[in-house]
Amino acid sequence: MTSEIKELSEAIVCSGISVRTTNNAEISHDTAKLGRLWQKFYQNHVKSLPEGEDIYGVFHNYESDDLVGAFDVVASWKVDSEQEQQSAGNLVTVSIPAGKYLVFSEQGRMPNTVMNAWENAWTYFNDPSCEHTRTYQVDFEQYIGGNLEFGQIDLYIGIE
Repeated sequence: MTSEIKELSEAIVCSGISVRTTNNAEISHDTAKLGRLWQKFYQNHVKSLPEGEDIYGVFHNYESDDLVGAFDVVASWKVDSEQEQQSAGNLVTVSIPAGKYLVFSEQGRMPNTVMNAWENAWTYFNDPSCEHTRTYQVDFEQYIGGNLEFGQIDLYIGIE
């Protein structure tokens, strides 16, 4: 596992499809929504993106922290600006704010690689000696090269 602090100098605007869920709901196959979100995204949107385009999973609207409370997840791609939003197909636009992020990078087969990155982040932030504080504003997954089956994911966790 590698992690490093990155400063995002400007906001990234993304457009995609969204669900609201909780970490508790994601534990059970019956109540999990993220797998279906990504499946729908893959079926309906990936083919219309340019080859090799990065894909973003944006986590925002946190009710509280990672243990309790709901949050929104947007399976998305980067758009140039607000004007490029498409109103068709129930797409939402979300802005990833500029600021400081702790980035956890993993490579391998999805979705295990994503789970590993999140496990590493949770382990890190739950350690009593952790020197960073999560903001619970916006966190995001960046799938490098848009590969949702095998590849690199950078998990950006917003920090103070």
